[in-house]
Amino acid sequence: MSTRRDFLTKVGASAAVMRFAGAGAALTGSVAAHAQSNGPITMVVGFPPGGGPDLVARAVAEAGQRELNRPIVVQNKTGAGGRIALDWLGNQASDGSAFGLTPAAMLASYPHVYRKLSYDSNNFDPVCKICDYHVSVVTRSDSPFSTLKEFAAWAKQSKRGTFGVPSRGSGTDFVGNLLSKAEDLALEPILYRGGPQLTQAVLAGEVDLAINLSSNFVELAKAGKVKVLAVSTAARSPFSPDVPTLAELGYPDLVFEESIGIVAKKGTPENAILRMQEAVQKAMGEASVRNALQILEYRPDFLPAKQYGEDLAAASERYKAFIQKTNFQPLD
Repeated sequence: MSTRRDFLTKVGASAAVMRFAGAGAALTGSVAAHAQSNGPITMVVGFPPGGGPDLVARAVAEAGQRELNRPIVVQNKTGAGGRIALDWLGNQASDGSAFGLTPAAMLASYPHVYRKLSYDSNNFDPVCKICDYHVSVVTRSDSPFSTLKEFAAWAKQSKRGTFGVPSRGSGTDFVGNLLSKAEDLALEPILYRGGPQLTQAVLAGEVDLAINLSSNFVELAKAGKVKVLAVSTAARSPFSPDVPTLAELGYPDLVFEESIGIVAKKGTPENAILRMQEAVQKAMGEASVRNALQILEYRPDFLPAKQYGEDLAAASERYKAFIQKTNFQPLD
């Protein structure tokens, strides 16, 4: 059976092939014509290598470039909770040579939670949705509590408690804030640059809880290095049927699933968007991509551009509700 480590090895090799192919392609033909027709496509990701969005991007790129007959080069532009990547994409040419793979929060949540963004969410066109994911609430294996209720009792008694998240104003952040509010706690949110950094923090005991995409904790949970206290799905996840949901633990407002999809800069030719959409749809039929999503505990849910745009609009409304429930104060 394939593991996350096997998959990381494969995508690392394929990334090197894609970079080599992109470099070779760029040396032939007319620069302008080649860039638009046969040159490499950049797929920007706002999170570090090895994290869930990065691995989805690399799996889809490896399969999708065969359909497009053009190399797809994944670039990680990390920081600011994924905002740097969209800022970069918004400054590229609208010629179909650059796309962004992103969780919905960057477009559906951040316009509500930041006073000022370096990009305009209306400056992007939806291309397609790829999958949905949920989050897990975990603690290190030697922590003094084994259930979320035990943690709440401990936090109340000790009058302290922290939870780490990879980005403020994201679903992970709202789950932590809603948990704190539901239990009348004063949990302190700690921001980390990305999933791998947050994972290392919880293992080192820097935070009491880590709240992030479940994919970040799959192998660690199997190895007994973290305890998964709850998941954010409406019903128990088939990937971890023994782990209770936040809803069944008495937190009905903490049901949370979010999408990952692809966007393009507004004005990108419709045929370029359609070709990428079709390439991704075919890629998702390949065993390598299905296996990657399963390893990450992501649920495939392809949607074309129009329906993906509607999905993002619905996500925006959900985030508005989160903001109201938590009295979230806009960030600078």
